[in-house]
Amino acid sequence: MTVTMDGATPGSGITSGWLAAVPFEERTVGRVLERAAAARPDEVLFLFERRAYTVREVDAQVDLLARNLHAAGVGPGTRVALLMATSPEYLYGWLALAKIGAVEVPINTAYRGELLRYQLDKAKVSLAIVDRGALLDAVEAVRGDVPSLTGVLSFPGTYSDLLGTPDDAHLATDEAPAWGDGPAPGDIACVLYTSGTTGPSKGVLLSHHQQVAFGHFFAEITGLGPDDVLLNYSPFFHISGKFATLGCLLTGARMVLRSRLSIERFWDETREFGITVFVAIGGVCHMLSGCAPREDDADNPVRVVYAVPAPAEIYHDFEKRFGLKIVEAYGSTETNLIVNSSLEESLPGACGRPNPIFDVRIVDDEGHEVPDGVSGEVVVSSPDPLLLSAGYDGMPEATAEAWRGGRFHTGDRAVRDETGALWFKDRIKDSIRRRGENISSYEVERLVNSHPAVAESAAVGAPSELGEEEVRVVVVLRDGAAVTPEDLFLHYAESMPYHMVPRFIDIVHELPRTPTDKVEKYKLRTAGVGPNTWDSTSAGWRMTRTGPTRTA
Repeated sequence: MTVTMDGATPGSGITSGWLAAVPFEERTVGRVLERAAAARPDEVLFLFERRAYTVREVDAQVDLLARNLHAAGVGPGTRVALLMATSPEYLYGWLALAKIGAVEVPINTAYRGELLRYQLDKAKVSLAIVDRGALLDAVEAVRGDVPSLTGVLSFPGTYSDLLGTPDDAHLATDEAPAWGDGPAPGDIACVLYTSGTTGPSKGVLLSHHQQVAFGHFFAEITGLGPDDVLLNYSPFFHISGKFATLGCLLTGARMVLRSRLSIERFWDETREFGITVFVAIGGVCHMLSGCAPREDDADNPVRVVYAVPAPAEIYHDFEKRFGLKIVEAYGSTETNLIVNSSLEESLPGACGRPNPIFDVRIVDDEGHEVPDGVSGEVVVSSPDPLLLSAGYDGMPEATAEAWRGGRFHTGDRAVRDETGALWFKDRIKDSIRRRGENISSYEVERLVNSHPAVAESAAVGAPSELGEEEVRVVVVLRDGAAVTPEDLFLHYAESMPYHMVPRFIDIVHELPRTPTDKVEKYKLRTAGVGPNTWDSTSAGWRMTRTGPTRTA
């Protein structure tokens, strides 16, 4: 019998903490909910708009929805897209699909047009569950170009009929479900799309076991327990929204569910709801730090913030000002939370130390491990393969390339120090990280180039005052074309997802290239924003979810 590094047999995964108490065959998303409902049915799982939802109520509602979805033709393996704002209805849909063994395909609610069509078509989605209004309109606009899409349910509307009423939720029968025993831990639960750094977005295949492990690792890193109240404002098309929810189900913590974050009211809401843990993605810590100091800043119930990335330059000041601890983790949808700091040790600027369940290495271009202090690519493997993604959906070549040599190649560059801590340096790929979103430079360029005056473009990140990056595009116009950067900005504000719209625009005669005609993006990054770069913020524009607005 083969034995893993922690003494467990392959597939058994984690041998410590909460997950160790969960038998392997029950490590599915639906089973985690059922176990929680059996253990603590009358405890509150989450609050949404000040209404409390008990574990029993959620499980009953999910069971009812699962039975109705199955009766409507959704079965094991059915691909179902969810395009919904963060809400109880999204949570019910995700968990109901998990119980059936269907495959959830969460899609960024900012996507429209070609990006939306591509993901629906690539994932071979047969049913979409969509919020009524702009999202429903967007899906209907591309529906004719997605042959696999045979049904659309809207909320409120046809999806509401399947949800039933709160009273109906308590009428779910005890009969065995029509779909049998449900999925196995290694079955695919979700196709979660990446940002598509060097090509079209890739659908990451996540098993039930991997998702449950995500929740367990998050709970371990933050010390999440039954006395905690977690603020979850992350969208469910982002992995953090999912692992935060699963962490609560695994540990008995309560969750305050929010559709978005309010910086202005943040600390008042932590006091109102007793928030003890929250996730800070992107520039959240910078934004909170930028608020005017108050005498009662440290008078709040928060004990730990899970910050990705943790702001090294204000790390200790932030902890002292708000009276809390910062922890950080490094990972990806393809891997898991493979490196993390701890509550007992502060490592400002470092990602932390590798989780011993994973084999994390730093390698050179030939795949050879490099010494401490030398920069290289982060690669990862695990004796339990179910802790990692099953690959990219329908993309065997991309899967083989990323998992070459038996290890997943992250495309990220880091340094390991003599203590074993990892220090992230840069992204080898061209992803742009803006306020917690990984943005594909490839997709930005494709949309920028759709303007009739644009011949070609290159998208790179530019430093942001809030931390991370802003989107900058360098554009070459077609011969004889005349257009201003502001004209381009207003065009893109109407035709691109709001978070992809470039803040900085340069119009140049040519792009720097290698002898093989590849664009040398590192030169654009090195040159940075210059005196001739047009800046939408300086020009008096602010991009919002609903479109551009004038600030001056």
